[in-house]
Amino acid sequence: MADADSIAAGLDEAGGHPAESGPSSDLAVRSRAWFLEAWNHEFWRKYRTQSAEDVGYYIGGEYQWTKDGDKTDLELLKKNKRATISINHIQAQVDILTGFERQNRFDMRLLPQGEEDEGDAKLMTWLLKFVREQGDFPAVESEAFENGVIAGMAAVDTPIDWTEDPVNGKIDLELLTPGEDVIWDPYWTKADLSDARYVIKFRSTFLADLTAQYPKHAAKIREAVRGGGGVFKPGAAAGPLSEFDAKDAYGTVKAHAEESTLAKLLYDEASETVLVLEPWYQDYERHWIVTNKASGQVYEVESETSARTLADSDPENLEAVERRRIVIKMGVVLPAANMTLEEDATPYENDDQHYSVVPYIAKRKRDECYGAVRNLKDPQRVENKRESHALDILSRLANLRLMIFSGSVENEADAKNQTSTEPLWLKPGHNPPTYLAPPIGDLLRALTLEADRMKMVMREISGINTDLLGLKYDDTSGIAIARRQAQGQVISTIYFDNYRRFKRIVAQRVCRRIQQVFTTERVVRLTTDTGEEVVAKLNPVDFRGKTRDEVRRLQAEQPDVMGPGQPKILNDVAALKYDVVISEAPSTPSMRQMELGALLEVIKTV
Repeated sequence: MADADSIAAGLDEAGGHPAESGPSSDLAVRSRAWFLEAWNHEFWRKYRTQSAEDVGYYIGGEYQWTKDGDKTDLELLKKNKRATISINHIQAQVDILTGFERQNRFDMRLLPQGEEDEGDAKLMTWLLKFVREQGDFPAVESEAFENGVIAGMAAVDTPIDWTEDPVNGKIDLELLTPGEDVIWDPYWTKADLSDARYVIKFRSTFLADLTAQYPKHAAKIREAVRGGGGVFKPGAAAGPLSEFDAKDAYGTVKAHAEESTLAKLLYDEASETVLVLEPWYQDYERHWIVTNKASGQVYEVESETSARTLADSDPENLEAVERRRIVIKMGVVLPAANMTLEEDATPYENDDQHYSVVPYIAKRKRDECYGAVRNLKDPQRVENKRESHALDILSRLANLRLMIFSGSVENEADAKNQTSTEPLWLKPGHNPPTYLAPPIGDLLRALTLEADRMKMVMREISGINTDLLGLKYDDTSGIAIARRQAQGQVISTIYFDNYRRFKRIVAQRVCRRIQQVFTTERVVRLTTDTGEEVVAKLNPVDFRGKTRDEVRRLQAEQPDVMGPGQPKILNDVAALKYDVVISEAPSTPSMRQMELGALLEVIKTV
């Protein structure tokens, strides 16, 4: 294969870092390698196909006739003008789970881990609630839960948007679809992606929009993409593909055939759209500390020289230790041209060891991520086929047909016309016509019984029984219904347990963004746990430079100094050390009211 057109263009003889040509191409080569590794990995290839099919089965209609992306059965029935019908039972069962989540939303609260008191943690909890309500985070999280239950995975990003407010910034929550606009290391294992080598957000954008966004690189972008001056040659049937080597933390570049669909994804010459990657990846920095063997104390130092100098001052007790610290870096890459448009450290300086993307995994076993729909597709498909078959039989054979001996009637045209009301004139010496009534009852009963059995199979697989669906029978007691509802809720516990972990990680990321954004003196109106509104003063100038004891004294004197109704004080938001926990109290007023009503009913009964 022709030196692989060298994605290797610019690689040195050892296959190492590429030579610089215009904008940096080192990150571009690595990012392209990571993206193509993930895109072509069996896990992501299978997930893209299966998740799209899962969503189709939830939507219903013709989407419920697919099998591994193939609609041959449906197309064959349509070609032969046979009856087809889709009865969607999957949507109701998924909506039961998503309805539970929306009705039972829980708030997050913060517990102090440092010298902060309970009051600071409570104010920070209210501030977190304020940010979540301003950005409509509960609705985005609910949509992520729904997408995960349907397709198996969902993801959100926790960026700070500086376009609307360049001074203060706006904390946002962006919903992402794994495999469609975000992809990550297929060998990850941890829920927060902390062991993933890379996370890549990607999108297709018009070439004109890209050059407008990066005017300094506009000429080089057009030359590299349109003229084929980069690594990727538009219109080529096959091209280079990057493949990851586990021995190299950044991936190595090898050559083999590239799919035409992937080539079109990188650059579509007809529509002038190009793929843009936003890679986030792990890097390492050296970190030096000095340990005291006698006292157990640890001292952080800025450099190796400082560490060794300090250790040499008392070699018997002090020891200089080098450690590697993970840091997250990011960039913006144009893989079609092997061009790096941006390259920098993470923009979240107080959260430089975590990815901003947080995935929600509904269920994961080995290399399969799936939700409630995956195992319901086969019985739903069988039910649709059997119901369609039954309707087809009825439409074709239910009409009574005349049986007539040849030449036995005079007006044969009327006999052939099913809508004619004219009497049939029988010729002398012939038997009268009779009706053909085929025995279709047994066949229909068998088909409808099989369809009903598939409905029961779907309920047994999902755990969403008739009581959870709101179907109550007269011969069932209320206690039995409650127990069956509880049983159905237990079966679906894994979705909600994984969702709670997802929400806690998201809240941790958002709290970090709060500490980065709310750094200046600001007065905000917050809502307490009971719905009462309070005014809070964040990062007051008068409190800066004060010791912790002085701050507490000033806070204690606040009612006398500031007068009643003055703002509560949350000093130095960025310095607060916290632990995020999921509150056990529902966040919606209707659910709190319902719980109160249930409690009063119990008290009344006692």
